[in-house]
Amino acid sequence: QGLYFMSYELCRDAIGAFGGEGMRQSAAGTFVAGAFAQLGGSVAWVPMDVVKERLQVEGQMTVKETYGGSLQALQRIIKTEGVLGLYRAYWIHQLTWAPFNGLYFTLYESFKTFAKENDFYPMTWEGTAAGVIAGAVTNPADLVKTRLQVARANPGVFDYDNTVDCAVKIVRREGVMGLFDGVGARVLVIAPRLALAVSSYEYLKDWMAPAPAPR
Repeated sequence: QGLYFMSYELCRDAIGAFGGEGMRQSAAGTFVAGAFAQLGGSVAWVPMDVVKERLQVEGQMTVKETYGGSLQALQRIIKTEGVLGLYRAYWIHQLTWAPFNGLYFTLYESFKTFAKENDFYPMTWEGTAAGVIAGAVTNPADLVKTRLQVARANPGVFDYDNTVDCAVKIVRREGVMGLFDGVGARVLVIAPRLALAVSSYEYLKDWMAPAPAPR
């Protein structure tokens, strides 16, 4: 989360330095900063996601490798696939989460401005509402990413060649709504987590801000 929020603020400051405060506060500027935050955070998130999903699928079907635990899974992936194995489906991960975070922060900043102007508090609702909307909209990309990440565990079940092939086969076999499998669970996980993280971040940022100089 530290890399995530640091990347967000650095990108917003850079946008403000080159495009002015108006651009920094704009929807386009906020979207770009949110996407950049994802690039910073994904240095740690992608390996964690790969390990988690390998362990999740292991208990549901016959797999080629038995991991046993998170540390064992991490070691086995590095040993058999190299460090790059931890970044499997890295770009689809970015295609999933960069738009999500761009949309999330765009909605969050808009909701936060609305709340301040209309005294709608506490702040937690802005993060929750933004997470619900952004999570639902980007669910198809997340589903494709997940299928690709676990494909190596059982290629007989997940017979996908690439991102486009995966999406086409899901629609052909499961219908368009198949792209929204798990949307409820996704929203229930994302929205509260981000609401807590962003609220804590805003509190710490205000707490750590220098006191105004006395007049």
